[in-house]
Amino acid sequence: MSLPKQYSQMYAPIMNFLADGAPRKRKEIKTSLVAVFSLTLDEQIMQTGGRGVGIFDSKVNDALFYLLKTGMVEQTDTTIFKITERGMDLANMKLRVIDNEILTKHGNGFRILDKQQEPGKRPEPTLRKPVHEKIMPPSRPNAAPPKTRAVPPAESKAPAARPAITVVKKDLDFKKIINTSRQGPWRQRVERVTQTYGSKMSAEESDAIKRITKNKDKNLPPASEDVKQIDLLFEKLYAEEGKSLLAVLFIDEKGQDISPDV
Repeated sequence: MSLPKQYSQMYAPIMNFLADGAPRKRKEIKTSLVAVFSLTLDEQIMQTGGRGVGIFDSKVNDALFYLLKTGMVEQTDTTIFKITERGMDLANMKLRVIDNEILTKHGNGFRILDKQQEPGKRPEPTLRKPVHEKIMPPSRPNAAPPKTRAVPPAESKAPAARPAITVVKKDLDFKKIINTSRQGPWRQRVERVTQTYGSKMSAEESDAIKRITKNKDKNLPPASEDVKQIDLLFEKLYAEEGKSLLAVLFIDEKGQDISPDV
């Protein structure tokens, strides 16, 4: 066998490995999957094209993420996982294949939007908030208005062309917030995020937050793996929690800082 193309192919092996009810470390789960898929060392350490989490590790993290979200397994620690009663019921069915549809059907109500799975990329959950549109003001509000050309009488009969309106999607740029907030009360925000959502964070996400906090540079490269990982975490929490996450981060829906007392 070889490295599976889709992380959903890891659902059944992970459930079978945890079916004895004993808590297992993430490392033990990965070792069991290496044996199931007969992975070579090169397949285990294969990277996505840049530095960061390898393809195999990303697939394991994604599979565990959705097993957690659907209530099939639980975390007794940041790196220790245990099968739940709901998961035991599914494991006792002895299914050779468990996909997203089966996981959603037998889960706790969390729905997985089944899209084409790319290496290390999770499909969007269906609980995402709608994106509103907003007409943005000119970038130079104090600039003089553009001069208008006088219309000759002969041309006055023709309808005037409407000026183009720039419409942009209203969306929070969490990567920008991660960087700008480091120049403000970043540590206080980190403590609130960890206290509120620590149980939902993976070990890799917790480590990324620690590295970002420890880094003394005012601005981090937006393309760095740590920034991308925390950006993905905030996007996931925002899709599920909405205004609760904004209150924890002390920001409004436009990404502007607000008082903790608001």
